[in-house]
Amino acid sequence: MIKIISKISILIVFLQIAIIAQDNSVVIDNIGNYQIYLRGFTLNEDTEISLKAVGSGQDKELKRIHNFQEDKYNMFAYAWILDARTREMVWRMTIGNTEDDWWNENNRVFENKINLSKGEYELYFSAVEPKYFSFGSGYLDLDKILGSIFGDDEWWDDHKDKWKVEVNGVENSFDENAVKKYQNAVKNSAILALTEVRDSKYVNKGFSLSKAAKLRIYALGEGFKKEMFDKGWIIDAETREKVWEMKEDESEYAGGATKNRVVNETIRFEKGDYLVYYKTDDNHSCSKWNANPPYDPNFWGITIFGADEKFDKSIVTEYASAKDQEIISLNRLGDDVDVSEGFTLIKPTKIRVYAIGEGSDGEMFDYGWIEDAHTGKRIWKMRYRDTEDAGGASKNRLYDGIIKLDAGSYIVHFETDDSHSYEDWNADEPYDPEGWGIQVFCTGKGDIAKIVKKYEPKEDENIIVKLIRVGDDEHVRKQFSLKRKSKVRIYALGEGDWDEMYDYGWIEDFDTGDVVWEMDYSDTRRAGGNSKNRLYDQVIHLKAGNYIAHYQTDDSHAYKTWNKSPPRDRKNWGITIYFYNDN
Repeated sequence: MIKIISKISILIVFLQIAIIAQDNSVVIDNIGNYQIYLRGFTLNEDTEISLKAVGSGQDKELKRIHNFQEDKYNMFAYAWILDARTREMVWRMTIGNTEDDWWNENNRVFENKINLSKGEYELYFSAVEPKYFSFGSGYLDLDKILGSIFGDDEWWDDHKDKWKVEVNGVENSFDENAVKKYQNAVKNSAILALTEVRDSKYVNKGFSLSKAAKLRIYALGEGFKKEMFDKGWIIDAETREKVWEMKEDESEYAGGATKNRVVNETIRFEKGDYLVYYKTDDNHSCSKWNANPPYDPNFWGITIFGADEKFDKSIVTEYASAKDQEIISLNRLGDDVDVSEGFTLIKPTKIRVYAIGEGSDGEMFDYGWIEDAHTGKRIWKMRYRDTEDAGGASKNRLYDGIIKLDAGSYIVHFETDDSHSYEDWNADEPYDPEGWGIQVFCTGKGDIAKIVKKYEPKEDENIIVKLIRVGDDEHVRKQFSLKRKSKVRIYALGEGDWDEMYDYGWIEDFDTGDVVWEMDYSDTRRAGGNSKNRLYDQVIHLKAGNYIAHYQTDDSHAYKTWNKSPPRDRKNWGITIYFYNDN
């Protein structure tokens, strides 16, 4: 067996906190519904113990699993024993090792002797009333279905009075509090433990290694058919890259319902900082099991140990949070917001961008971006293909990564549409609902004051004309002059389809009335959102002279009156003209 627990004398912990039985037996009885009962016992030598248990289930094990709620052993009231050191199940009640109870339909009896090695053990009894139908081989037969329909659920009470487990021939026995105190001692001795995680939680904690080491990951969660619902993962705190993730097809059956999964593996970690995450959905956890629990229910979550007894814990320290390194925080955002904030980097710097927004089918609807404060050039944007599942509804998307920026000034933006946000979710919220928006952090542990300063916005001296946030049925214009032949950048957003523009801009020679430039559909590209949102962003040459910039909209789909998904950069709906500097 693999030793998960080391450097802890289990017997000493038990004896310090135990209630010790005088009759060399341990008993669990008076069973209720949706309960897990726990006791402990020790054996001073290899021993044959006597064991009697009464539980309940069907008359045969499942040959095929029909849904993730089912337990292949087909029992819903049963006992089992764990080795307290290895956390491995060493015995449990099954259909195969029990017999019918002649007096009570569906009750099953185990009465026999089993051999256990010298050591410390945990005795469990679980009773979870099944709430699903599995015709042919599952728990609920026709009588129970009819009883459920007509409100007769006395069948549970009629059987549970006999449910119990009794172990005889042990050295010492311990109550539930004693066993849980021992389990807590085990968790406290670990490098890190995020356990007994309840419903709808998203928790994390970090650790640092002063040198490379092999670590053992012990994680329990919920998953089925290559999908995990409750799971853990570990990222490199500096690069934000995942170094380990709990995957259903790389996990093993953890006992109880088929969806209970366990990972128990050793991997090598390089010197560095790490963040450990664990998330749960809204059911089946330590809050309340909606199907048979795993064999090791109080370790639901993730625990990390040194790989062996020689592991040097002095190389491990708690990871210092990067909260003090925050540069920008635009989060907890509601519907229809358009927010931005700037910062200036004194020197080239790696920054961490953490953004949660809404997207589906390759497009983002609530999203962020970073642009150069002087040129308006977009340096980074939250693209759907770069995001990952943020928990909850599939449209909740997360970007958590590192980008490098040169010295200079930058503007961080985030926009939301008219639905599904921190203000009012129309589907399941993400793991980290308060993170809806964008946050930017300095990486590393240097003095942020020597790297970042507040950006003091000024009107860009390169802007010649800005006609933006144009609504329906508007025709706006502005005159400008050029003293010499110039390169100008035109940034224009408008509406167009099938080679025709409906909201668009153009430039007219003031003296002749000739149109010298026009926003033609063929020169535009998609601007995000609906396909009719079009973007022109190019550099042209204009002679010295006097000009008029125009922008015109039709009677629908313009700034704040969108009838389809708006573009990514909705606030700049209109036209902006800049002097273009090649340098």
